[in-house]
Amino acid sequence: MKKQILILVVIFLIPLLLLSQNTKVISRDKCHFREGPGSYYPLMGMLKKGSTITILNQQPGWVNIKFSDKEGWISKNALKSQKEEKIDPLLSSPFGEIPTMISRASASGAIKGFAQKFIKYQAGSKFAFDQYQSQFITPDEYYQFKQETYQERNSKKIRNRYKKFQKNYEECEIFLNLEKLGLAVAAQIASNGKGLDNNITKLKYLNLVGTLVLENSELYDYPVKFYILNDSRPTAYASPNGMVFISKGFLNILENEAELACVLGHEIAHIVCKHGYQELSKRKTMIIAEGAFDQLQEETSNSSDPTDQELEEMAINIYEYCTAPRQIEYEYEADKLGVIYAYRAGYESTSFVKVLKKIKINSSNNYDISHWESQYIQERIQKAKGFVKNKLKKHPEWNKKNTSRYRDYF
Repeated sequence: MKKQILILVVIFLIPLLLLSQNTKVISRDKCHFREGPGSYYPLMGMLKKGSTITILNQQPGWVNIKFSDKEGWISKNALKSQKEEKIDPLLSSPFGEIPTMISRASASGAIKGFAQKFIKYQAGSKFAFDQYQSQFITPDEYYQFKQETYQERNSKKIRNRYKKFQKNYEECEIFLNLEKLGLAVAAQIASNGKGLDNNITKLKYLNLVGTLVLENSELYDYPVKFYILNDSRPTAYASPNGMVFISKGFLNILENEAELACVLGHEIAHIVCKHGYQELSKRKTMIIAEGAFDQLQEETSNSSDPTDQELEEMAINIYEYCTAPRQIEYEYEADKLGVIYAYRAGYESTSFVKVLKKIKINSSNNYDISHWESQYIQERIQKAKGFVKNKLKKHPEWNKKNTSRYRDYF
């Protein structure tokens, strides 16, 4: 009789144990909940830290989950246990006790509301808003692009040629206030860059290449988007909210897709490393924390946020940083990471050295200098050349330039 009772207890406990093994808690402050395993899939909402989810399935970098009565996908990084550390109040997001999910539209209202007020006084461009929420590519288009890109090549083997990233980049996340700042900064970039190109064919191609490079970075789970500036000068910028801008002038001097991938990788690296914010935080002594996550559901474009005045000052400073020569250490870091991302995506890594040489040749004395035309360009060429030669040399036959496809668009 005791044996039968023991068997019944074990049978009863097994499902509970299995359920507990498949139940996890969200550790990321703002977790994107998507329809599929990729940053290019539609967003269902955002889960906040402390939300309990059930794991249904997994694949590299992504987890299929069930939350409440909804099934979708989140980044694997959202389930990593984070070490106790002092959090900068700009990046912090104090939440309430009850786990919930808010729609992307609610958060976007707060982000756009701040940015709209900012450009009203800073003469920013509204073009940035027009393209801010545009979905340039669909999952089907992206998968087709990947198939055409790799053809007989094994994308997994190509990616695994370089696995090691610096540890402090592993928990990449773009918080709400960085999104607010970023859209405000992007509006100014678009304004000073003479507006944005609305050619959907070119934008689609640019975002397909950019997403492929992004997938091979630490920020693979965030929907970085790519835009074309109507500017004849060869330059590119990255805004803290994941908006990357490249000028027509830059696109005109590039010869192939590999060179484009390296440039976009460089700008993605600035976002990954939060270089704009890092530089500003060194000069800031106090930053007011943002409002609670739950309040996002109440905010509209006409709402008032007590941190907005502080953020407006920061947006101006970050814009100035993003469009001016940066600390050379940041450029070396972005050069290195950017070429790694392109290499992991299967592009010819020596192309980045060629890009830097073109920038050096095309630099003009009357050019409003940016980080692409810095006084250290020759040093960057030498460092990039040495890094590519010594660290990115596995199976060079797997690398491609895709010159003809690039010429179909630019």
